[in-house]
Amino acid sequence: MATYVPRVLVCGSMEEFIKKIGNKPVEVVGQILFDKTDDGAKLFLGGRALTDENIRLLLDGAADYLIFVDALDFYYFLKKFSPSSQVVPVETFVRKIHGGFSSKETFLFLEGLLIAKKIGRALDFDAFLAASGFRMHTIGFNSAVDCLAEKVHPIMENVYGKIFRAFDECKFHHFDALILSKERSPEEFVDALIKTDALSENIFAFVRKNSALEKFLAAQENFFASVERFSFSNGSWFHIKKIVPPADVCVYVVTHKDAKLSALPAGYKFIHAGHARAKNFFGYAGDDSGSNISRLNPFLDEATALYWIWKNTSHSIVGLVHYRRFLTTDDNQKIFDAEKILSAEEILKLLDEYDIITHHENMFNRPQRDMIILSTGQPDLVKVTEKIVRSHLARVHPDYLDAFDDLINGVTLFPAAIQITRRNIFNAYCEWLFSFLLDATEEIRDKIELRGKSLEEMGHDYSRVVGHFAERLMTVWLMKNHLRIKTLPTMFREDV
Repeated sequence: MATYVPRVLVCGSMEEFIKKIGNKPVEVVGQILFDKTDDGAKLFLGGRALTDENIRLLLDGAADYLIFVDALDFYYFLKKFSPSSQVVPVETFVRKIHGGFSSKETFLFLEGLLIAKKIGRALDFDAFLAASGFRMHTIGFNSAVDCLAEKVHPIMENVYGKIFRAFDECKFHHFDALILSKERSPEEFVDALIKTDALSENIFAFVRKNSALEKFLAAQENFFASVERFSFSNGSWFHIKKIVPPADVCVYVVTHKDAKLSALPAGYKFIHAGHARAKNFFGYAGDDSGSNISRLNPFLDEATALYWIWKNTSHSIVGLVHYRRFLTTDDNQKIFDAEKILSAEEILKLLDEYDIITHHENMFNRPQRDMIILSTGQPDLVKVTEKIVRSHLARVHPDYLDAFDDLINGVTLFPAAIQITRRNIFNAYCEWLFSFLLDATEEIRDKIELRGKSLEEMGHDYSRVVGHFAERLMTVWLMKNHLRIKTLPTMFREDV
């Protein structure tokens, strides 16, 4: 991170100033003389007496701070001159000025901007509010600001809506705005934009006056949708809006038979899972073009369509439902009604607040392992399959074993692997899932036999045992990731 070197005017002994600031970087641009008399106090710079207006102009150009070495001098200054957050005793400067941005005016200016821009939810990426010393609900937008900070005092929970202790905890979230306040070089600022690209389209960045970053942003305005600059004291808040293409919603309806629907809502498409092995075709797009695993469909069911969507599409909002199961916002809709299918407009509205939309969590009357045994009628087959899937998960993602064991021995599940989410979350889930599931599937396909026959020869009721585990792995992934989950009911079609 670039080091902010504030330009300071020093009032008092330079030797004592240097002793008190220690290794804190500063650039001394002048020394102020302070004269206390019976008539009051006067400041002098270069032999010239200073007025309030002179001090304001100096702190708006030549210097960032006027620092008093002697506390008594500072006391007399406050009695004679107008107070300013840029005029501080040396102790305050050393302890409270973090990167030069922790002034009351800097904060209040940001507060006004967020309110004026109608920002509903922001992420304080650099813990600016915490560094500013605010500790309670005394600010206008506190409930809508979350924080990323490895360590802040617990009292900050009164200021922030949520405190993320590591980037992984918020990397899949989406915010109305991102607050960047630390001193950054142009290269570091670009790195920060890349790292946080999926978090928000709006950036509020504090940029120090006459810094390299200020010059960089002035020269690169055409790379953003818009750049607004709001100047004050020792820097500016920049409001940067990134260029973002319109949302492209596509929810794939997985089928392996004629779904008998004359039309789908806007933003929905059919995909024929297992198309490479199909005997009947219905005019739907198949999962056997481009990069695909369509031939593994007897083992993985709808996961072959999921793989195809991951590898062959680029929709910004993407999802998967079933030809018999469609999400709806109507909790009372028990009979299938095509007009009640969750619309693209409803999806976009929900994903403004949540990270993923899925089926209501179901509670069963027995553990998930037993549910798979009921589906296959083969306890030994389920036991061996579980062992193989778990071994491949342990090899690639050992940190997920606790969630896997909790799921397989638990009674709750987000069923059917139904999901609608933003592209970065969808990609992250698929990358995780297929990093071990494909190897597990091939081992199960090649090594497991029943009564001298391969699983495929035994029929789909047996080979799909892997698919039963694949369906449950979405819940395993959700258990380990910090996502705001919205669950909805589904309408089930009885006529196909």
